[in-house]
Amino acid sequence: MLRPSIVPALVFLAVLPLNHTNALRLTALFSLGLIAVVQALRYPAPTLPARIPLALWAGLALLSAVWSANPPFSLGEFKTEVVYGLIALGGFFVLTRNRSIFHAFLGTALLGVLVTLLVSVVHIWQRGGWVGYEWEWQHGFVSYSTYLATIFPLLLYALICRWDQKWIRPVTALAVPLFLFVGYATLNRMFWLTLAISGLLVLGLHWRSQSEPKQRRLLALSTAVGLGIVSLIFVAVTMQRMVDPLQTQAQPTATLAHVEHTFTRSERFQIWQYWAGHIQEKPWAGVGFGRDLPHMVYKKPPEWFGLMFAHAHNLFLNYALQLGLPGVLVLLLLFGALGRTFWMIYRSPDQETSSVGAIGLGVLAAMISKNMTDDLFWRTDALLFWALMGMLLGYGIRSCSVATQLK
Repeated sequence: MLRPSIVPALVFLAVLPLNHTNALRLTALFSLGLIAVVQALRYPAPTLPARIPLALWAGLALLSAVWSANPPFSLGEFKTEVVYGLIALGGFFVLTRNRSIFHAFLGTALLGVLVTLLVSVVHIWQRGGWVGYEWEWQHGFVSYSTYLATIFPLLLYALICRWDQKWIRPVTALAVPLFLFVGYATLNRMFWLTLAISGLLVLGLHWRSQSEPKQRRLLALSTAVGLGIVSLIFVAVTMQRMVDPLQTQAQPTATLAHVEHTFTRSERFQIWQYWAGHIQEKPWAGVGFGRDLPHMVYKKPPEWFGLMFAHAHNLFLNYALQLGLPGVLVLLLLFGALGRTFWMIYRSPDQETSSVGAIGLGVLAAMISKNMTDDLFWRTDALLFWALMGMLLGYGIRSCSVATQLK
């Protein structure tokens, strides 16, 4: 039976990946946050992990408004990125009290993604191809590829773990070809590297926790096949992308050398060098919180197009620009504390609880790796990250405590 108290959370997860739903999304977010406060007062809840790193992250972002190059902008970004993110984290942490709620949340998140996959396929079919497709309903191809990469560990969980709802696994298996096709259509190269990193981590940890040789062999074979598919698609995507958009001469012919040049001649090297030079101007304070604030402060090189100048295209470089080196340290402490908690959950003697820890580590690895060449720890993708952190920690810590007591 559907519990009324979790309906706003389900609505939030269902509409989050769709553009043009901001009013409904925020209404659902504030509602689930209010319900979580009421439930926290009525029912005992475990202590939220990583409290000190979270407080340092939020505190430094807020404090930066004092010296920010644009204080109103930094305060607005603090509200959108930190306050909304903490509501999602805390709300889902409190609400995910048991296995049935956990599975309801994960199932709804996967169904929401399935809807966007179907919308993408229909629109691409109507246009006769994906070249020039603007991904309007999915927040743009870069944000959408980040959303898909972040939720990818949940697809793995749905395929390898036990569900009371028997339809979840076959529906997920049918969704995988759509997932791969739409991921290919985004033509985002880092998407495939992220899938390889998070997939190897999740499946490797799951393999490590298995005791039956047959299960280990099946996991090893599935991992090898999946890695091969991802590698082939990465090569196919790379051969369709320009190595360096700033090159004035003709681009190299699409061969395997094109793949090598992607790693050695990318415009990312120019972007990182440019922004790293500006970090030295304010290494201890930065220009103030807000992903887009640095490009409002510093002058754009005349030969750079707009998207190339949008931000530092690296999460940690961008934090150094916004909050100085202390901001990078706080972010590392935050991710490290979350990773340490998920590792503790993974080491639980209960198999299902252990899988939750592996999935949490996979989501964390996906968000970090995808943002090594971009910065989408922001808006929709950040809200998804915090919601997943909340539900995975909420269920994982509770089930870990129960498993320890039953041991």
